Amino acid sequence: MAHAIMADEVLKRSLTIEVYSAGILDFSQEPPLIETTRTCEQHHTPAPKRRPTFAAELPLKSIDRFLVMEQRHAIALRDEFGVEADRIALLGNYDPKRRGAEIDDPFFSYSDEIYSKCYLLIRDCVFEYLEQTAVGIG
Repeated sequence: MAHAIMADEVLKRSLTIEVYSAGILDFSQEPPLIETTRTCEQHHTPAPKRRPTFAAELPLKSIDRFLVMEQRHAIALRDEFGVEADRIALLGNYDPKRRGAEIDDPFFSYSDEIYSKCYLLIRDCVFEYLEQTAVGIG
């Protein structure tokens, strides 16, 4: 959902940001989660990409900023993929309502309500991130 929200907002704001999304575990052979697609569609956000991407598939050295949902993701990017810590940030740190630095993954909840709450939290964080960093990137 974070990828879908960020990509949609970057497009709407005409920003020159390339948006990637990947997991620290390889689910690249799996289809996108139905719950994620349905939640994005319910909130009028174009559905996420067609298949999950594994972090190792990305051009890691050329990416300026990595926004992650949980601290364990930041640790994995640093320790397993060699990304410098100063290029990694918790998306929840941009939450204007200060609900916490980490955003729990709704994976396995199968609850539309939990997915929707997560979507709204991610959206708030993405909006704030773009507001704080938009100077010089548009």
